[in-house]
Amino acid sequence: MTTTTNLTLGYKMYTIDFSRPTQSNEALLDFFKDVQHRQGNNAESFSKTLMEIEEIKTKYVDHEIVLLAKSLEQQISRSNAEKLEV
Repeated sequence: MTTTTNLTLGYKMYTIDFSRPTQSNEALLDFFKDVQHRQGNNAESFSKTLMEIEEIKTKYVDHEIVLLAKSLEQQISRSNAEKLEV
């Protein structure tokens, strides 16, 4: 199993290192806040996820949240590619 993964949103990269929970959870918070901002600043969309990250901030990195982030990253990437094709 890999211990690091990168998320990319536009020109910004967020590094998730499972052995460094504090830094990784800060990167996840930034990622979700940036996604939220891109999607029209819908304050309700990721509030539960943001609260979960805040609760576990220094303890560990939640794999489920990372999978959600990767899914969002791919979804945004596909959406951007479709916009370019039109």
